[in-house]
Amino acid sequence: MKSRPLLILLYFLFCLPLQMLAQEKVAAADIKQLEKEMYRLYPTRNVDEFMDATERLKEAALKAGEEGLFYRAWANQASFNFTKIDRQKGMDIAKAMNEYSKQHDSKLGIYYSSVTNANQSSSLKMEEEALKLYLNAIEYKQKYLPNVNASPAYIGAAKVYHNRQQKDKLLEMTDKALAEPNIIASNIVDAWSYRCMAAMMPKGVDHKEEFNRAYEEWKKAKEKYNYNSAFTNLIEIYHAQVNGDYKQMLELAKEIKNPQERYQMMSHAYEWLGQWDEALTCFKQYKLLCDSLNSAETRKQTAEHTLQLDVIRAENQAKELLLHNQSLKLAHAQDELEQRRLEEEALNLTLKNRDIELSNASIKLKNDSLDRQAHQSKLSEYKSKLELEQNKERMERITLWTAIGVGALIIAFLCIYLYRRSRHMKALTVAYDKLETAYEQLEQTTAAKERIESELRIAREIQMSMVPHEFPERPDLDLYASMTPAKEVGGDLYDYLLEDDILYFCLGDVSGKGVPASLFMAQTIRLFRALAKQHQMPAYIATRLNEELTEKNDNGMFITMFIGQLNLITGLFHFCNAGHNPPVIGGDELHGSFLEMEPNAPIGLWPDLEFIGEEIESIKGRPLFIYSDGLNEAENTKQEQFGDDRMLDILRHTKFNDARHVVELMEAEVKRHRNGAEPNDDMTIMCLKA
Repeated sequence: MKSRPLLILLYFLFCLPLQMLAQEKVAAADIKQLEKEMYRLYPTRNVDEFMDATERLKEAALKAGEEGLFYRAWANQASFNFTKIDRQKGMDIAKAMNEYSKQHDSKLGIYYSSVTNANQSSSLKMEEEALKLYLNAIEYKQKYLPNVNASPAYIGAAKVYHNRQQKDKLLEMTDKALAEPNIIASNIVDAWSYRCMAAMMPKGVDHKEEFNRAYEEWKKAKEKYNYNSAFTNLIEIYHAQVNGDYKQMLELAKEIKNPQERYQMMSHAYEWLGQWDEALTCFKQYKLLCDSLNSAETRKQTAEHTLQLDVIRAENQAKELLLHNQSLKLAHAQDELEQRRLEEEALNLTLKNRDIELSNASIKLKNDSLDRQAHQSKLSEYKSKLELEQNKERMERITLWTAIGVGALIIAFLCIYLYRRSRHMKALTVAYDKLETAYEQLEQTTAAKERIESELRIAREIQMSMVPHEFPERPDLDLYASMTPAKEVGGDLYDYLLEDDILYFCLGDVSGKGVPASLFMAQTIRLFRALAKQHQMPAYIATRLNEELTEKNDNGMFITMFIGQLNLITGLFHFCNAGHNPPVIGGDELHGSFLEMEPNAPIGLWPDLEFIGEEIESIKGRPLFIYSDGLNEAENTKQEQFGDDRMLDILRHTKFNDARHVVELMEAEVKRHRNGAEPNDDMTIMCLKA
C-alpha cells in the first residue's frame, strides 16, 4: 500500500508527459495530412471533399493555435468557391472571414481577408479597387506583421501593373516580392515570370539581352522548385521570339489553348519564317475570332439592355399596383377610425354613469368609516406600544450578537497574524542563508574571472610578441603587416625572414579562435622560421609543416597558409598556397586582380601530402597584398560582409605610397564597414613591394 503513492507520482512525472507529447505529435501529423489534402483537392472540382477537408483543417489549426494556417485554409475556401463554383458564394465566405477577423481582433486574419478580397476584385476586372486593396494589405503587413510573407500581395499588384503596361511599377513589385521573408516556391517562379513579361515592354524595342537575363533566372527557379506557372508557355514563346527561333515559337504557339491567342502567335511566327500564305490564313482566323467575340459581346450587351428595360417596366407596373393597394388600405383605415370613434363615444357615456354610481357608493363608505375610526384609534394605540417593546428586545439581541462576532473576528485575525509572522521569519532566515551562500559563490567566481582575464592578457602579449613588429628599412623593399585578433588571443599569423637578398614570408589562418588556435599558431611560426633558415622552397616548407602538424593532431585543427620566397635583386618569386585566400597582385598603383594559382589543401588535415609550388619570373615594382578571411568576411550590424569586390575596388583606386599606408587604409575601411559591430574573426594583412 505504501508503494501506491510512489507509482502515481512516477506516472505524473514520466508517463503523462510522454502521452501528452505523443498526442501533440499525432495532432501535428493530422494537420500536415489535412494540409496536403487541401492542396491536392484545390485543382479539382470535388466540392464536398474539399470543403470537408478544409473545415476539418480549420478546426484542427484553431485548436493547435496555428492562426496562419487557419486563415489560409479559410482563404482557400473563398478562392475555390469564387473561381470554380459560384462567385457570390466565394464573396460571402470572404466577407464572413473578414467579419470574424474583426470580431476576434486578428491582425493576421484581417491581412489574409484583405488579400482574398483583392484577388476577387482582380478576377472581376475591378483593377482600381484590386490595386487599392493589395497596397492596403501590404501597408498593413509592414505595420503589424513584419515576419509574414507578403509576396502574394506584391504578385497581385504586379499583375495589375502588367495589365496597365506600367513596367517600372511591375519591376518594383516583383523586386519586393522576391525580398520577402519565407517566400514560397510558386511565388518565386511567378515573380520571375512577370519580370520576363516586363522585359518585353514596350513593344517594338530590342529586348533580347534584358529578356534573356530574366529568362535564365526564371528557368533556374522553375527547375529548382519543379513548378510551372500559368505563364510557362507564353514565356517560352517569347524566348523563341527574341532569340530568332521562329520554328520553336510556331510549335509552342500551336499548344496555346485560347484559339484567339493561338492564331495570333502562329500568324507572327509564320510571318517571321517568311511563310506568307500560312501567316495570312492564321491572321484571317484570328480576325474572325475577334469579330465573333465582338459580335457575341454586342449581342450580350443588347440582351442585357433589353433585360434591363423589361425589369424597369415590371418595376413600374409593380409600383402602380402597390399605390392602388395603398389607396384601398387608406380608405379601409378611415372606415375603421370612424367606427372606433363611435365606439369611444358610447364607452364615454357608460363611464359617466359608472362615475355617478361610484360617487354614491363612496359617500356611503365615508359614513361607515367614521364609525370604524373610533375603534381603530384605540387598537392602533395598543399596537404601537407592543411594537416599541418588540423593537427594544430586537435591538438588545442584535447588540449582543454583534459584540460576539467582533470578538471572534479579532481573535481570528490575531491567530492568522501570528502564524503568518512566524512563517515570514522562517522565510527570511532561509533567504538570508541563500543570499550569504550566493555572495560567497559570487566572490569566488569574480576572483576566477579576474585570474582568467589576467592570464588571457598575458597570453595575448606573448602571442603578439611572436610576430614581427619591426620591418626592414631597405631601398629595394617596402614591407608592412598587422594582426588584429577577434578575441584576447587568436589563430592568425604572419612572419618573415630576410637573409642577404632573399626574403621568406608567410601569412596564415588557424581554424577556430582562442587559446587552442594561438598554441597551434605558435607551433606553426616556430616550424616556419626553422625551415626558412634552411633556405627551403615554399612547397617543401608547406610539405614539412603538414608532416609535423598532422602528427598527434587529435583535435583535427588545420591552417590555411600562403608562403613566399622573393629574390630582391632579380624579382624571381616562388610561392605555395595551402588553401588560403588568393593574394592581390597589381601594377604601379595596385591596379591588379587575384593571383591565379594552385590552391592545394590546408596544412594539418591529411598526412603524406605533396604540396605544389609555383613561380613568377619577376614581380619587381608590382605590389603584393596578402590577407586573412577576417578582412573580406568582416560583418556589420546587419550581418553584411565586406566582400571581395569592395576590397578590390579600394585597392584599384588607391595610389601606392608605401605598404603601411595601404594596410592602415584597409583597416580603416573595415572598421567603418563594421559600424560598431564586434569583429567576427581574426584579421591579418600584409603588403609588400620590391
